[in-house]
Amino acid sequence: MHSHEKIKITMFHLSSSGSNNYYLFQAASDELRAKYDIELLTMEQAKNSRYIDHSDVYITTHGEYLSDYDKVNIDLWHGFPLKGMAKMDKQESTPDEHIVQHWAKKDMIMSYSALYNTAMNACNGGNIAQYKITGLPRNDALFSPNSKANFNRIFPDLNIDQDKIIFFMPTFRQSIMTPGKLEGGKNTQNFFGLSSFDKQALISFLDEHGITLVVKLHPFEESFFAKELKEFGSQRILVLNDSHLSTAQMDLYDVLGAADMLITDYSSVYIDYLLLDRPVLFIPTDLDEYRENRGLLFEPYELWTPGPKIYSQDALHQAIAQFISEPESFAAERTIIRNLCHYYQDNKASERIWRLIDEYIKDNMAVILERRDTFNSHKQLQNQIKQRIQKMIEQEQLAQANEAINRYLEANSADPDIFAMNGMLHLLTGNPIEAINSFEKGHNHFPWDEDLLYNLGYVYEMMNDNNNAIKYYLKAQQKTSRPEMNDLLQERLAALSNEY
Repeated sequence: MHSHEKIKITMFHLSSSGSNNYYLFQAASDELRAKYDIELLTMEQAKNSRYIDHSDVYITTHGEYLSDYDKVNIDLWHGFPLKGMAKMDKQESTPDEHIVQHWAKKDMIMSYSALYNTAMNACNGGNIAQYKITGLPRNDALFSPNSKANFNRIFPDLNIDQDKIIFFMPTFRQSIMTPGKLEGGKNTQNFFGLSSFDKQALISFLDEHGITLVVKLHPFEESFFAKELKEFGSQRILVLNDSHLSTAQMDLYDVLGAADMLITDYSSVYIDYLLLDRPVLFIPTDLDEYRENRGLLFEPYELWTPGPKIYSQDALHQAIAQFISEPESFAAERTIIRNLCHYYQDNKASERIWRLIDEYIKDNMAVILERRDTFNSHKQLQNQIKQRIQKMIEQEQLAQANEAINRYLEANSADPDIFAMNGMLHLLTGNPIEAINSFEKGHNHFPWDEDLLYNLGYVYEMMNDNNNAIKYYLKAQQKTSRPEMNDLLQERLAALSNEY
């Protein structure tokens, strides 16, 4: 990578549920795309990217990547913090200094407002100079005139102009992945978490008022309520999930503006939705447990949630009916919270952010190029050391090679070559199972590396496990672009298929 190459900006796209990076990437002008090398990677692509650490600028939304090198790090985060998180989460086990070290590496943190700076900083212990009040890219999409048409593309049977559309978006509480980590004590018998609930009554109510209820659960919770939602089988209740959105090549915020009303509990989506000045209802059925377990950053909850609080199905029907006849109710409360949370209330956040990034790169160009040179010379030095270790292994100076690898790891993080050399050492000391473990561990970290896959094939072939040998040789073949490696693999595969 040479100093005259374009500055490379890498962005990460984790889900279709309100990704700030998705919208920022879409909003990059042709001029910016010509000036910079800008890429948007899913986590799967990032994991399989051979050159992920060669970028100059990283833009994250969930703290998903931090280079071992000095780089420009920009964080957009994924919503207004309402619940305690990091240092302010009562259940957080990560030591404060780790949290602070992580955030100290951020050059810029994009923000909604002065209030956001305060809330965010209480959680992460950053420095005020890092925050830039710009608004966030996904909120630009709320103002789009196409929200209803977008939503209709996902659900073509919907009578979009006649029906009233209500989105129900609860916060995430329990997941299939960590069922033990309960936050709050929501009644999981029905997705509203109400103590008693009558499906038929809900459906008749929706019919009577011409309402379509759209249930959008947290991606982790979709599977939890899948069965219950299937049983509803009503035209009036739609389940919107991440796969609908990614299939339609959209993000949640492309359709959120179609909602005439929002129902939630502690999900910060309502803070964003306030930009539209439409009714919001709250169902905080397990508020006390939530306060206990995690803690809320903004108390009293009643004050910060500008809408009726619902604890029974009757109250839910009444509140919805009242908003339909008097959409103005709670407007004053909404305005206060909106003005506290949002400095900007327009659709220009992405423009402001790109302008800041562009200026930041221009002002720091000398430093960025100098870091790039440091990075390149460090990579060269690493390669020289690894070549020396490789020689030791070839000359069967195994104890020295082992010592050299351990020394290398004290100063550098593991890379594919180290896993490969470590595996070769095990192989040469007659320990093929340990060799396989080392190669597999490397492969899990660096799925793009063909040498580790080749080595796995090689050990399995030595052990006469031809099925696994062929499997890994084929995988290596998919990954490699090196002609000599390709020839070698074809040779091995041909030899193995002759044996059959």
